[in-house]
Amino acid sequence: MYILMDDKEQMVFKGKFTILVVLLNIIIFSAAVAICVWAILDDSYWFKLPVVVAAVLICAASVLIFVPRYKATKAWLQVHGTTKEERLALAKKEDDEYRARIRAELEAEMREEENKDKEGL
Repeated sequence: MYILMDDKEQMVFKGKFTILVVLLNIIIFSAAVAICVWAILDDSYWFKLPVVVAAVLICAASVLIFVPRYKATKAWLQVHGTTKEERLALAKKEDDEYRARIRAELEAEMREEENKDKEGL
């Protein structure tokens, strides 16, 4: 399905997507550096452990930043990634469900009042 977005929404999505791609690249690159340095270099190199620790910390920090942004972008896309007609249909459906619930509550109250009136007579 092809999704139509406004120009403003499209620019916002491009920005969110670009940030996610950069963070994901940082995660992959730092994990690869940590693994390669750990596996390839001898223990005789003094910088092996600091480089591996730094790469792992960068990877972990990037993951901690990436996951909430990914979830927020996914939620944003659920709302803004639909067409205007789909958003209006969803809003109408939610409004109809709300009205039906209120109507059912009012009818239940009216029945209770009628039953009280019948018992009182």
